[in-house]
Amino acid sequence: MKRKLFVFIFSLFALSIAATAQEPAYMINGECVTIEQVIDLSSDSIEMIEVVKNAQALDDFEKSHGFRPACITKITAKSVDGEDEVFLMVDEMPQFMGGDLTTFRNWVMQNVRYPEEAMNKGIEGMVLVRFCVSKDGYINESMTGIIESPDKSLSDEVLRVLKSSPQWIPGKQKGKNVIVQFVLPVNFKLVNSNNITLTFDDDQSANGIERIEVVSFGK
Repeated sequence: MKRKLFVFIFSLFALSIAATAQEPAYMINGECVTIEQVIDLSSDSIEMIEVVKNAQALDDFEKSHGFRPACITKITAKSVDGEDEVFLMVDEMPQFMGGDLTTFRNWVMQNVRYPEEAMNKGIEGMVLVRFCVSKDGYINESMTGIIESPDKSLSDEVLRVLKSSPQWIPGKQKGKNVIVQFVLPVNFKLVNSNNITLTFDDDQSANGIERIEVVSFGK
């Protein structure tokens, strides 16, 4: 089984070198590792392998680790002795772009758009999404999920924005990076008057993120 994993990883390595002189980076559960450590993994312990090549992720990695890889091979391995426990509250909560959850909420507000398909069909309502900030500070796509939503077009828009999130400073528990989960409510609302002012409720989710209102003023 290890031989098959080695062949797969070596193939990724060869493809990266063929495209650029830079070498790829490898991460297991958010920790930067060597290719030897990857090869030592049993294939039975691997839950997911993701190859990241987008410029923002490479820029963030370079800032954190001092070099820019050709790509980042992220491996999610099965937890051992609770190492990958998901937390709701930790000693040091994740930080977003030098700020807190309010900074993240404002970033989402600036980037989310009311889907045209939903506007044309008169679809509105609340999207409730669960997401996790991993040990490496990135939002873990495999741990992101829609809890409730009135329509797929609204769900897809919220997921699109979360997927484009810059790297966070990961949360810490007892001095170690850990996975922290949040629940984000995003309310899509259609109105007919250009005189309506956009307001936000004081209600917060269990993880401290206030509900976001996305308003379309119609055509």
